[in-house]
Amino acid sequence: MSRSSAEEPHSDHRFRRPLFRRVGFYLPFLVILGLALPSFVFLLMMQINGWNLPLLGLQNMAARTTPASSNIILYASPTSKAYFATIGGNYDTLLNPWRNYFKERALSVTELSVPAEINKQTEGVLVVPSALALNDQERSAIMSFKARGGGILATWATGTRNGAGEWAGWQLIEALGAKSVGEIPAASEARQLTLTGESPLSFQQPAGARIWMGKTTESLLRLTGDAVAARFMNWPRVLDESRRQEGAIVYSEDAPDTGRSVVFAFSETSWESRPFVPHQVIDDTLKWLLRQPSIIRSAWPNGKIAAQVIEMDTEQGFQNATAFASMMKSIDYRATFYVLTSVAIQFPDVLKALAKDFEIGYHGDVHVSFKDQPPNTQEQRIVNMRAELASVLTDTSKVTGFRAPTEGYDTTTEKVLQKQGIRHHAADPSRLEGRVPALIKMDGVALEDSLVVLARTQRDDINLYWEKLDTDQTTKALIDDFDLAIETGSLGFLSVHSQNFEEGSVLRAAMPSFLSHVQKKRGNVWLASSGQVAQWWRDRERVSMTSAVAGKRLDFNLTVKGDQPVNGVTLTLMLPQKGVLPTVRSTKIGTYVPRIVKLDDFRAVVIFDNLKPGDYVYQATFSL
Repeated sequence: MSRSSAEEPHSDHRFRRPLFRRVGFYLPFLVILGLALPSFVFLLMMQINGWNLPLLGLQNMAARTTPASSNIILYASPTSKAYFATIGGNYDTLLNPWRNYFKERALSVTELSVPAEINKQTEGVLVVPSALALNDQERSAIMSFKARGGGILATWATGTRNGAGEWAGWQLIEALGAKSVGEIPAASEARQLTLTGESPLSFQQPAGARIWMGKTTESLLRLTGDAVAARFMNWPRVLDESRRQEGAIVYSEDAPDTGRSVVFAFSETSWESRPFVPHQVIDDTLKWLLRQPSIIRSAWPNGKIAAQVIEMDTEQGFQNATAFASMMKSIDYRATFYVLTSVAIQFPDVLKALAKDFEIGYHGDVHVSFKDQPPNTQEQRIVNMRAELASVLTDTSKVTGFRAPTEGYDTTTEKVLQKQGIRHHAADPSRLEGRVPALIKMDGVALEDSLVVLARTQRDDINLYWEKLDTDQTTKALIDDFDLAIETGSLGFLSVHSQNFEEGSVLRAAMPSFLSHVQKKRGNVWLASSGQVAQWWRDRERVSMTSAVAGKRLDFNLTVKGDQPVNGVTLTLMLPQKGVLPTVRSTKIGTYVPRIVKLDDFRAVVIFDNLKPGDYVYQATFSL
C-alpha cells in the first residue's frame, strides 16, 4: 500500500440502520394475516443480500457454525481514533461492522481502548480493525499478547503509522506473518475475494466462493504469507500471473507456545454492506484463532484435495478425437467425450472406439443452443439425440451426461434432462457460485436420480485462442488453471473442442506437456470422468455428519443412508495445534477405525475406505 492511500481513507462511510429493524414491528401482523411463508422466503433472500438476520442460509438451516463463547477482545485504538479525526474520518466507521457482527452472533466480547488492559489478558483472540496508527505501547501490547499464546486478527494497513500519525512501514503486519507487496489497482476487476475450499478460515463456503469487495477508497492490499485462505480474482476467477503467490487472507502459527495470527488485506468498509458470507468467514477465522477444532465433509474422496475432469466437445473435426483419446490413454485417464450426435453417427467406427475406452456423453443433436426454446422442442431434441446415438452404440444405458451446445441452456433444459434420464450436466462457469459440483433438487426426484451440475472452471481452448497465445503460453495457461484448482480445493473442469485439435494446432501441441504436469500431481488430485464426479457427489450426499467440541475432544457422528456402502468418504479436520494429529477412535466396539493423514500444518483428513449404511460415532482427541 502506498503512503498516500493510507493517508486518505474514506471519511464518509456511515452505518445505515437495517430496514428490517424499522419494519420488524409489523412482522407479527404479517404472520397473523397468513403470510408467514412468504415472509420467511423474503427474509432468507434479504439475509443473503446482507441484512443482519438470524442465520437461515442453506448451509445453516439446522445450526450455525460460530465460535464458542471465549475471550474475544475488540481493540478500539485511541491513537487510530485520533489519527482518523485529523484527516476528517471517523474510526467508528471501521469498528461498527465488528460491533454489529458480535451483536448478531450473540458473542460475548470485551472492547478495550487501553494497552495496559491488553497486557492483563492471558488468552483468547484480539481483533485489531484497520488500526492504521498505533503507538509503541499499543504495538508492544499486541505482540506480547500473541507471545503469550493469544490469537491476533488484524485488518487492512494496521500499524503502518506511528503514534504521531507518521508513516512507520509494515513491521507490525510482517510480525504477524504477512508481507505487503503492493496494492490492487483501483481500476482492476480483481475485486472478488475468492475463497479457498476447506481452508481453516473459510470452510463453511465451497471452494471458489466469491465475495465482492466493492469500490471503496480504502485500497485492497497484496499480501504474501505462510498459508492463504482467499485471493483477489476477477469474476471469471482468473488469477493474474504476477499475483499467483499472493493472498487476500493469510494466516500463520510460529510455534505451539505462541498465538496464531490472521491478516485480512481489506478494510471493514469492503464487506459491511453485504456481510452474510464475510460473517461466516469471520466465524471460521475466530474458531481457528481460538484453537477450536472443526471437522467437515470433504469435497473429494480418498483424501484427495481436488478433482480434475478433462473432456472434449466432439463436433466438427470429429476424427480429431482419436488423437485426443491417444493422449488420454498415455496417462491412463478415462476422459469424457460429449458427442454431437448428428455428427457422431457419420463416424461410427470412431464413436465405437471411443465408447470402448472412455466415457461418452451427449452434446446435443445439432449445434444449436437449447436456451429459450419451448419445452416440447427441447424434449424432442433430447429424444432425437438419444435415438441417434443408439443407432450406433448397442448399449447407451450408461450414457447419462450432457453438455449443452454453445453452453446454451435454461432451467427448462435441466428439468427435461432429468426427466429423460440424464444424470449430470456440464455447464458454463457462471452456473454455480462455487467451484464444486451441485445437486439440482427437484420435486419428487429421488437422490439417486438427481441431476448433478458440473460447471466448467478452466479456460477452454476458445478462451485461450482469443488471448492469442503460442504453444508454450497455452501450456502454461493450462497448467496455471490446473494448479489453481489444486490450490483452492476445486473441481478443475477443462473443456476442449474437436475442431481446434487438428494436427498442427496450438492446442494439440500444448496438450502433452500439460498432461505430463497433471500426471506428476496425480497423488493429490482425483483424475476422474464427469460421470464419476457426478456419482460421487450423489454418494457424498448420502453421508451426513454432526460434531461437537468437548474440551480437548471432538465428537463426530456419521450417518450413511441408502442400501449401498459409500467408498472413500473423507472428512477434513482443522487442527488446533500446528502439525499435531489427533487420535481418532470409535465409541462402538468393532467399528472400523479410519485412516488419519496429514494434509498440511493446519489440516488432516480422516479417510473411510468403506462405510456401510448405518450410524457411526467417533472421537478425535487432541493433546494441547
